[in-house]
Amino acid sequence: MKLDVPTLFVAVTLLSLLTSLWVSVMAWGQPSRDALWAWAGALLAFCLGNMLFALQGQTSSALPLVGGNLLVSAALALMQLAVWRFQARRGLGMWALLPLALVPLFALLFMGQTRVLLGLFTLVFIVQIGLILGALVDPGQKQHGRGRYILLATLGTIALMLVARLVAVVLGWEAVSTGVELDQWQAMLFLLTLVAVTSVTLGFVYMTMERAELRNFELAMKDMLTGLSNRRAIGDQLHAAVARAQRQGQLLSVLMMDIDHFKRINDGYGHQAGDRVLHGIAQTLQSRLRAQDQIGRFGGEEFLVVLPDTGLDGALTLAEDLRAAVEATPTQWGVHRIEATISIGVRGGVITGADTADGLVGAADAAMYRAKAAGRNRVEH
Repeated sequence: MKLDVPTLFVAVTLLSLLTSLWVSVMAWGQPSRDALWAWAGALLAFCLGNMLFALQGQTSSALPLVGGNLLVSAALALMQLAVWRFQARRGLGMWALLPLALVPLFALLFMGQTRVLLGLFTLVFIVQIGLILGALVDPGQKQHGRGRYILLATLGTIALMLVARLVAVVLGWEAVSTGVELDQWQAMLFLLTLVAVTSVTLGFVYMTMERAELRNFELAMKDMLTGLSNRRAIGDQLHAAVARAQRQGQLLSVLMMDIDHFKRINDGYGHQAGDRVLHGIAQTLQSRLRAQDQIGRFGGEEFLVVLPDTGLDGALTLAEDLRAAVEATPTQWGVHRIEATISIGVRGGVITGADTADGLVGAADAAMYRAKAAGRNRVEH
C-alpha cells in the first residue's frame, strides 16, 4: 500500500492544531502555570513546526529545516515542563531550554550538511524524550495509573523509532529529502506521528483526570485537617470489619477517644492553634498503629480506631500506649508548647451475630465518657 504523504502531512498538522485547541478549552479557567496549558503549547509548537517543514523545497533558505526542528524541540521541552508541573516539581527553568539551544547551534556549525544535521536533531529529540521518561518513572513522585502507562508506552516507542532513524541516517539507509514528497519510510513516520500525537495527549489528559478523581475521592473520604479518614469513611471501614469478623469468628476492638478540655485550648490559644493540636494528635495516634488498623476523625475532637483481630487485652494495652504518647507529645505553637491529653473508651472481644457497628461505637463511647467522669486522661472499657 502506497501512503499518500501530503494527506498524512495535513492530517498530522490539523490533528495537532485541533488537539491543542481542545486541551486549551480543558485548561480554560486554570492558572497559567497549569500543566494543561504547557501541553497545549507543546501541541501548537509541533503544529507550527510541521507547517515550516512544508516549506522545504519551496525556498533555498535554511529556515524551514532549522525552524521546524527548533519548534519540534520546543514542543518536547513544553511536554517536559507539563509533566514537571503535573508532578508539582520545581527547578526545571533553563534546563529545559538547553536541548532547545542546541538546534540553532548545530545549524550554525553544520549548515549545508543535511544528513549530519538530521542526525544531530534526532539525537536532541531522543535526549528530550529520555528526560520526560525519566520524570515519569521517578520513584520519588506519586504515580498516576493508566494514563502514565499510556505515556510511557507511547514515548518509549517514539524514542525507539528515533533511535532506529538515527541509525538509518548514520548508515545512509534513509534518503534525505528537501521537500514534502518524502519516500515511504518517511511517510510511515508521518503515520506513526499521527498515532503518537493522539496517544500522548490521551495519556496526559487521562493522567490529569485520574488525579482529579483521586482528589475528589479524598475530599469525599478524608478529613482535610488531620489527613485521617472522615466519619463516613471510618464508618464504612468499621462496618466492613464487623462483617468480616462475624463471618470468620474473629476478634475486633474499637477505641473511641476525645481530646480533654479542647475548648480551653481554642479559647486560650485560638482556633488555629486548636487545629494544629488536632493535626498533631492525629499524627501521633496514626504513627503508633499497625498497617491493618484504621483510624478516623469521628467528630470535632473525637477519633475512632478500629483494630481487626485484636482482643480486649491487646486493645487496652494499645489504648494506654496511645494515651501516654499524646500526653508526652505537646504541640509547638509559636513560643508555646500546648499540652493535651485524651480520654479513651474501649470495646473489644469476639464479634457475634448480635453485634453491630453502631453497638460497638456506642459501647466504646459510653466507656470514654466514664473515663472523662473519672478524671480524664485515662482508659476505660
